[in-house]
Amino acid sequence: MTELFISAFVIGFFGSLHCVGMCGGLVSALCMARPKLWWPGLLSYQLGRIFTYVILGLIAGLVGTSLGEFSGFKQAQWLLTLFAGGLMILFACYLGGWLPDPFSKLTAKISRATGMTYWMKKASSSHRLDAWLVVGLLNGLLPCGLVYAGLALSLTATAPFQGALIMLLFGLGTVPAMLVVPALLRKITPVKRGQFLKVAALLLIVLGILTMLRGNLHHHDHSATSPPPDHSTHTHH
Repeated sequence: MTELFISAFVIGFFGSLHCVGMCGGLVSALCMARPKLWWPGLLSYQLGRIFTYVILGLIAGLVGTSLGEFSGFKQAQWLLTLFAGGLMILFACYLGGWLPDPFSKLTAKISRATGMTYWMKKASSSHRLDAWLVVGLLNGLLPCGLVYAGLALSLTATAPFQGALIMLLFGLGTVPAMLVVPALLRKITPVKRGQFLKVAALLLIVLGILTMLRGNLHHHDHSATSPPPDHSTHTHH
């Protein structure tokens, strides 16, 4: 389980680097609208975003634990790990500019449905911590391949609190880049951004492959250690 926690943090850390190249991203839009960074609002935004991740992780952990009562689900857990690794690789291809964003239309629909634009205007034009917090809470609900990868890992947890902890670590992994991004955007050139993103994408592809290999390894170990069916109770005539 410790490997799962470390993986969640690393996924969050490398995945969050894509924000450096997304000038239209929420954090960038909020911060670039001001003459200088407002750190209390930025931290409030991060808190709201991570809180949403934790709640989603708790739900995923609860679902995974409930399904774990069925013998067939244990066999399916390795598929969830493969799915998480596959999502990382898919997201990395988008991050590197080799594939279009598969969630762009869905993101726009959810933003409209949740009133994201309204709260973003409030946050960018005022010093209201609650507005920044709400933007963070809503941002956690936006479709993202990396979040789905984290939730897939949460489904393999053996207890609901572990699912929540996986997503907490995922969220904390995103914080360093998310705090540095606004400052970087004011200094880094578009060419440097593109180069940086491609490096982050390659690292994420490696992480996705390692996650899938880990899932396969655990699956084979489980299959090898499973006891053979007991035929001793069969009667012979």
